[in-house]
Amino acid sequence: MDVGGYMTEEHKYELTSRFVSDKIVSIRIAGKPEFEVATPPDFWEESPEGILSPEDLFLASAVSCYGVSLSGVSKKYRAEFHSFDISVEGHLKQGEYGWEFAEMTINATITVPTAKDKKKMEKAADRAHRYCVVSNSMSCPVHLNAEIVVVE
Repeated sequence: MDVGGYMTEEHKYELTSRFVSDKIVSIRIAGKPEFEVATPPDFWEESPEGILSPEDLFLASAVSCYGVSLSGVSKKYRAEFHSFDISVEGHLKQGEYGWEFAEMTINATITVPTAKDKKKMEKAADRAHRYCVVSNSMSCPVHLNAEIVVVE
């Protein structure tokens, strides 16, 4: 796409959803396994247990985007790491049109081999958060708590 003399990329993602049964839908994405999504039992007691909810997927999209972004950005900063563990916690509040996410917090523990990598990884962790497509697209604030631990 040519915009004002600059070439821009366009990325498009598609999926379909179909009714399965009361409070359950399936999600189909070309070339990927189909899966079911249901209302969470904390909203509807009769909701099935053990099925992903839209709320689960909302948080999963943010934490997984951060994880893959961190992996990629760390290469740009030449920040070596042994591993990382990332969790996310989201809080709902009553909004104008019903329940909505008020905020979420991503907690990352990243192990690195040296103090030099720790400094680089601090920058990489921040940049991965700043440039995460999913978090940037959410209307609720997404906070990051990153702990960088040197394990030689």
